[in-house]
Order: sequence, then C-alpha cells, then structure tokens
Amino acid sequence: MAQAGVPYAAVPRGSSDGRVHFSDEVHESDADVEDNGLFEHRETMEVADNDTLYYGMSLGTRRRMRKGRVFWATVVCLVVVSVVGIFWLYFDGINWMQRSKKRNVILMVSDGFGPASETMARNFVQQVHGLPVGYQSPLDEILVGSSRTRSSDSLVTDSAAGATAFSCRMKSYNGAIGVDPERMPCGTVLEAAKLQRNMATGLVVTSRITHATPGAFSAHVTHRDMEDLIAEYQIGNYSLGPMVDLMFGGGRCHFEAGPHVNS
Repeated sequence: MAQAGVPYAAVPRGSSDGRVHFSDEVHESDADVEDNGLFEHRETMEVADNDTLYYGMSLGTRRRMRKGRVFWATVVCLVVVSVVGIFWLYFDGINWMQRSKKRNVILMVSDGFGPASETMARNFVQQVHGLPVGYQSPLDEILVGSSRTRSSDSLVTDSAAGATAFSCRMKSYNGAIGVDPERMPCGTVLEAAKLQRNMATGLVVTSRITHATPGAFSAHVTHRDMEDLIAEYQIGNYSLGPMVDLMFGGGRCHFEAGPHVNS
C-alpha cells in the first residue's frame, strides 16, 4: 500500500529484512526525497528509478561516499606534491654538485699539536705582549670542535693512528697506515676525492712525504716504518693506481734504488 505525503511511494519488497523500493505512483509533495523523514534510518534503500539512485541511499552511505571522495582527493594531492618535490630536489642537487665541483678543500694537520700546546702558546703571547686575560688567539677564533685522539689499542695515539683516523674516519692501532684494526685497507679521503669527485689531490709536508701522517692519506700498510712500500703506494703502484697528483716533501731515498746524498 502506497504511503501518502512523500514524493515517492514506499512499497514493501516482501522480503524478511524489511527493505523497500520506490515507485513514482504517488507525487503529492514537491519536497526533495532527501528532506523527508523516511531516510533518517541507516538501512540501505533500493530505487526503481536510476535518476534517484544517489538520493535513494541512506544518509550513512552518502556520508561514506563523500568521505571517500575527500580521502582520495587528499591522496592525489599528496602524491602530486611529493613527485614535484622529488623532481625539485633532484635537479637542485645536480645544480649544487655542479657548483661544488670548483670548491677546494685544504686540510692542515699540526702533527703532535693539542690543547696543551695551544694553551701554552696563548699564555706566552698574552704574557709577552701584556694582553688582557680574555685574549683569544687566531686559532681560538676558528675553533669549532675537538676530537678524542686515542687509538684503538692505546690511550696515547701516535701519528700513524691519528692520521688514519683523519683519512679513513676510523680508529686504528698505533703504527697503522690506512688500515683498520684487523689490518685491512680502509678507503681514504684522497681516494674518495679522486674516484668519486674526480678532484685533483696533493700532499705538502715539512717532513718526509713517506712519513706516518702523509702516508696514512696515501697508502695502506700495516706499519709506519715500511716507508719504501708507502712510496710505492704514493706513485700508484697498487690496484687503484695513482691517487695523489702532487707531492712536496722529503724522503727522496725511498723512491730510488739506493741512498741519495741529497735525501
């Protein structure tokens, strides 16, 4: 039996779940289907007319549809923003790499120099020149940090282990030249600069070029006293080839067959 007072007549379907469908036999009201009280419950409605399919749904179903649209719209926006961000970072990173190719890196190593030496020099200059108590030396003004200088096998490091820590970024035993505590070669910063960035590299020292500090940046031997072998590494006589383009220093005798009078 049709129900009066609604735009469409609700006709029992004859099923046990109480669902109904709509026919257009009765049109006594111009009100929209969504506005009448028939849809206050959350049961799913079936509609005979396809044009009224959306309005024949329960309020809960329609709310879920709207939330679903908002959700997927948000997902699409996030994906678009992420893709644009990735492309921007990628090309900006390339530009940074191109700009950074012209940069030079100079690492100065004061072998044996530490906070005690710095303090003595500061106090000496302050006393001799009558400077105020708060005087800061040029090194104080550029100090950005300090490092723990012990080696892997001793509280007191030597030049070899200290330089290996600088060149390979790892602690090793006293006497180690570019090798880890297990005596295996470790990649140096000079090798990375040459192989990964195609940069020109060099070593300039006031000691022998085969000494422990320059050796740890350019060779991989198990002990610092193996200076002849360090020289072989420095001229490129190993698997990676020449990694040092320029070398200034002493120790010529380690590059020749016999002792040299001017070495």
